[in-house]
Amino acid sequence: MLLRRVTLHVRDQNWTAVLIDFVIVVVGVFVGLQVQDWNEFRKDRIEEQQLLGRLLEEAVLLIDAHDQELRQFRFRADVLIGVNPILFSQAPLRAFTAPECLQITFSHVQRRASDELPVLDEILETGRFSLLKDPRITDNLRTYLLRRERSRAHYDEVVNELFRLHSRYPRLISIRRLPVPAGSTAVWEALAGDGYQWVSECSVEEMRANTAFLNEYVDNLSRIKSMGAHIAERRDHLIELKQLLNSALHGSLRSE
Repeated sequence: MLLRRVTLHVRDQNWTAVLIDFVIVVVGVFVGLQVQDWNEFRKDRIEEQQLLGRLLEEAVLLIDAHDQELRQFRFRADVLIGVNPILFSQAPLRAFTAPECLQITFSHVQRRASDELPVLDEILETGRFSLLKDPRITDNLRTYLLRRERSRAHYDEVVNELFRLHSRYPRLISIRRLPVPAGSTAVWEALAGDGYQWVSECSVEEMRANTAFLNEYVDNLSRIKSMGAHIAERRDHLIELKQLLNSALHGSLRSE
């Protein structure tokens, strides 16, 4: 219809009307493009808020997982620190309790800590990282990825050579299959059979005299310590991310 009108105005040499029609076309195209850009911008911001919300949920869950892992680490560390003076002949000789001997037996155990933020991996895989506009959040996420890769490489190094002390020094650490005491819960029951558990017994006097054993024990302690440090560092970083995400999400709510 507009084209027919323009053609009629040109034929009649009504240049003023032609100019008006041209302006109408240009303005219409411009407005249409602006509306399209605005819709795309609005769509991107809605998707950004959804991604930030999911990141916040996963960061909170991962912080909780790290809190639990750090509690386990501190329990192990406290028990082992408590037996060190006895092992290294700096305190009177005494028998180790079952929990103390068990921690020495398991001093080689290193479980890889939780480190996954699935939505972050999804953002990277789908090329949507540019949707996140807050530079503080994007910088934090980039740093987190670097720390995660460094922690994973460190874990691979830690477990490359483990000193299973009960296997290497069976005279110093012996494993017994004993009944679970009435009213107690089995501590180490893997395939021990109903009503039974595995109990490690430590020969403290022989441990104190065995330099090779003590050296490998200290190596295990160092690995436990370094793993705990990586978890604590990552947890602190996630707490900062959580604060940034909360600020960004609450700010968007106030602006709506």
